[in-house]
Amino acid sequence: MVAKIIVGTDEKGFVYPKVQERTDICPICKNRIADVANLDYKVKNKKGNFLVSYDHYTFVSQKFKDFCEENHYEGLEFIQLPKSPLFYYFIVHNIYELDYKESLFLNYRDCCGSYDETVITPRYCKQDFYMDTDDFICRSEYRFASFSNKSYLFVVGLETADKLKKAGFKNIYFNNVYRQD
Repeated sequence: MVAKIIVGTDEKGFVYPKVQERTDICPICKNRIADVANLDYKVKNKKGNFLVSYDHYTFVSQKFKDFCEENHYEGLEFIQLPKSPLFYYFIVHNIYELDYKESLFLNYRDCCGSYDETVITPRYCKQDFYMDTDDFICRSEYRFASFSNKSYLFVVGLETADKLKKAGFKNIYFNNVYRQD
């Protein structure tokens, strides 16, 4: 095992109730192609620290943001939600290279360069990919799921996962990432 995919808890709502309201999707095929925070959104699940909405937006608590800053993780962006000031829209810029051999990329769209659906079983990192540390937070190269509800996978180092557990974060789960021999 070389890393973990972090999985949050349910935010119990849509950030954008109507697809027509979204500015982060291709106007032609309606695939998600960007990350645009809805600053009018109000977090419903105030007990979580790593939340994912029904339309696959990720929010983190002040506690999670503080944890990231105390550990000096790079490539992270936190956009405060004015109607939920203790929560942040979470964006990760650094990429962790997963092995996509077993993934399905369905119906490529020339209009925006995306696929209608991306299905993955993220069990392995790329064979020639290595990190200098076991303490990091990164994201996948591709967004996964279907159409406007795609999102990145968030990958953390083994040391990071241990730190999160020791810090007492609740409702954060992990899936293993391995290196193929």
